[in-house]
Amino acid sequence: MTDPAAETVTIDLHGWAHGGEAVGRLPDGRACFVARALPGETVEVRVTAVHKRHATAQLVRVVTPSPHRVDPPCPHYDHCGGCQLQHAAPAHQLELKARVLVEQLQRIGRQPSPPVRGVIAPDGAWPDGYRTWARMAVDPEGRLGFRRWHSHEVEPIDRCLLLTDRAQGLRDALGDGWSGAAEVQLTAGDDADVVTVTADPDAPAGPAEPAPDGPHGLAVRPSPRAPATVVRPPATVRVWVGGRTLQASAGAFFQSGPGTAAALVDAVKAVADVRPGDWVLDLYAGVGLLSAALAAAGGAVVAVEADAAAAADAEVNLAGVDAEVRQATVEAALGDIGEADVVVLDPPRRGARPDVCRRIASLGARQIVYVACDPAALARDTRVLVGCGYELESVDGLDLFGHTAHVEAVASFRRAA
Repeated sequence: MTDPAAETVTIDLHGWAHGGEAVGRLPDGRACFVARALPGETVEVRVTAVHKRHATAQLVRVVTPSPHRVDPPCPHYDHCGGCQLQHAAPAHQLELKARVLVEQLQRIGRQPSPPVRGVIAPDGAWPDGYRTWARMAVDPEGRLGFRRWHSHEVEPIDRCLLLTDRAQGLRDALGDGWSGAAEVQLTAGDDADVVTVTADPDAPAGPAEPAPDGPHGLAVRPSPRAPATVVRPPATVRVWVGGRTLQASAGAFFQSGPGTAAALVDAVKAVADVRPGDWVLDLYAGVGLLSAALAAAGGAVVAVEADAAAAADAEVNLAGVDAEVRQATVEAALGDIGEADVVVLDPPRRGARPDVCRRIASLGARQIVYVACDPAALARDTRVLVGCGYELESVDGLDLFGHTAHVEAVASFRRAA
């Protein structure tokens, strides 16, 4: 096949990649990744990029559809990159995500029979109407939207089916006059709404000056990692999660919605072997979502969070609870901690990484509970923890981002006897 992009080819799809693409083989033997397709389908594709061992292709036509294929509910789905799985029935989305967890733990984590107990969906509106916050990109005309599939171009979005009614109402109120901004994050709380604007440093007019008025709070930051400056209060929202009210500041990370946050708390509580008097570390603690539940089980919790705003929120959220908040990087905090009974960690998408995992293992905790949002990172770190004397005893998948390829996992490691 001298010019694979010159014509279409028909292939059978058998595999599934963790990025949300079905996988087949081209006539020359290369693995071929096809978005918007499903395992078990025969499809006609046009190859768009060829590499040494694999290729990517655009779906042209489904010749033989999967019985799990459905019509995407969103009219933007063909162009918007925010969702990857709307063409799969919701129940099949869970099956595909469980498959990813198993395969990544086998291939990267070197676990021949990983104890994955499936992927469950949270209670509530899943997979539609579950998000209370969203980061929206801004196109050259100042319209809000999401990046297109594998592109920096922005697909303008006026209505997103993943948003709750309140979050969609905030999107409606914001309109599209956002020239000069690179990103607009909207956060809908139970008591208030906050909009956080990230300025576009390359905009001819300079940093964004948010124009729309409204009852929502407003904060601005010059870059994605910079602290947010409050322009108009309120600077925080409150969210009711599992019988507890939590505060989250403008721009701070929080789970996609209260329903998904509650599902994560329940999953961690179900496996965490916290006993009265235990010393428990909650690493990458955020606003303290998990710390309160760990303390309620009888543990004395040290919550470690690097972000100043999130750590301040955790101080408020954990008032009256047997928990100490330390604003520090995990690496720095672990340098001052010599032991622990239980360690819970919820690192960012890149994972904890091998050096941190080895340091955690040296604490001698009888259990490590690892909350992961990237199966490959979890698999890599599993290999390290197992090499340090821990056994992987269970993995529970959570679909906290319905219609997308992302899957959360709660993995429990037990120190080998």
